[in-house]
Amino acid sequence: MNPRVISLYLSLSLMLLVAGCAGKSVSSSSGDQSGRAKTETVQPDAIKTVPAERSFDRPAGSVPSNRLLEPSAMSDTSALGDVFFDYDRFQIRSDGMPALDANAGWLRANGNKTVLIEGHCDERGTVAYNLVLGERRARAAKTYLQDLGIQSSQLQITSYGETRPFCKQATEDCYQQNRRAHFVTK
Repeated sequence: MNPRVISLYLSLSLMLLVAGCAGKSVSSSSGDQSGRAKTETVQPDAIKTVPAERSFDRPAGSVPSNRLLEPSAMSDTSALGDVFFDYDRFQIRSDGMPALDANAGWLRANGNKTVLIEGHCDERGTVAYNLVLGERRARAAKTYLQDLGIQSSQLQITSYGETRPFCKQATEDCYQQNRRAHFVTK
């Protein structure tokens, strides 16, 4: 093949790569040297209404509970509470910290158990973007638990993005229920 053609293909590929990454801003959720938390932002290629081919059948959904239990009641897996996230974010909110603290207590009391942290999103955004965002949500929950002293060997993460919605109505209340880190014992 002609070296000019190869050079042209490489140049075009590089331009597409740079253009595809433009506008993305992602930073770490860990604190900096001063102990302050860094700001995290994820800017998707497109957050827009859901295309018809990705819409779900929308029967009425029930409201999930945060399932916060007293430490004495933490003898089974129902003691593990979900953590909910803001739209297009993966920072742990202050209202999610008590659930994670309770989950850490359960994990300490059940040191032989492994937990899968599932990252979930609402249906807005692209499929690929939601998979990445779901992974970041699961990873943020895992990092929080590790900071509380939970062994990484007890924690696994996965992302389902938008593919496993808890609630299937096209309302903000429903979307909020789907933006979550869900805990499953293994």
